[in-house]
Amino acid sequence: MADDKKHIRGRDAARMADENDKRRPIALEPAPNGSVESASESLVPVEANAHARTPPPRVLKPSRGNDQVIAPTPDLEGHRAALRQVFGTLSEEYSQTMFGKLVAALRPNPYEHLDEATLNAAIALVASMKPETELQALLAVEIASIGFAGHKFLRQSQHHLDEIYIGVYGSYALKLLRLQIDMIRALDQHRRGNKQTVEVRHVHIYPGAQGVVGIVNAGEREGGGQK
Repeated sequence: MADDKKHIRGRDAARMADENDKRRPIALEPAPNGSVESASESLVPVEANAHARTPPPRVLKPSRGNDQVIAPTPDLEGHRAALRQVFGTLSEEYSQTMFGKLVAALRPNPYEHLDEATLNAAIALVASMKPETELQALLAVEIASIGFAGHKFLRQSQHHLDEIYIGVYGSYALKLLRLQIDMIRALDQHRRGNKQTVEVRHVHIYPGAQGVVGIVNAGEREGGGQK
C-alpha cells in the first residue's frame, strides 16, 4: 500500500498519456458571424511615444470547459500577427504551438476550467516580457505558467484551513513561486548575455594600521587558522 501512494500505477500513467495525446496544437479560429466585437478595434495601436504601452491582443473563449479560442474580430490574420508579435516570432507554427502550451498549462486536464479573462491575463503577462526571440518566448510562457500554477496551489492551500492542506499545497506553491523567480532571473541573464560585473573597492591603510589583502575565511580569523 505504501508503494501505491508514492508511485503512479502503469494503467493510470497510460490513461493520462492517452488523454494528453488527444490535445492538439490550439489555433486561433475565425469569429462566427454575429458574435464579434467591432472590427474597428485596433489590433496593434501605434505608439504615441517611445514610452507608451500598447494593449496586448485579446481572444474570445466561448466555453470554460474546452480549448476553443476564437478571434474577437473578423480580422483573423491581424490577430494571428499580433500573437506572433507576443511570442517574438515570425513563425505561425511556433506562435500556435506556444499559444497552445499556454492554454494547456492554464487548463492542464479535461476537468479543469479556463475562463476568457484568465487566458487574456496570461497573454498580457507574456506580452509584458516583450520576448524578441523564440527562446525568450519559451521562457516567458514558462514564467507565466509557473506563476499561475503557483497561485492555484496557494489558493488550494487555504481551501480548507487544515494543517495537511496548508503543508502540502502551500509547499508546492512556495516551490513554484521560487522557481518563477529563478526563471525571471534566467530570462534577464539571457538578455544581458555573458556579462559580468566587477566591483572594485579602494582600501586606505594609514601609517601604524594593519591590513590584509585577500580572502579571509571566518574560521581562520576566529580559530587562529585551519589545521
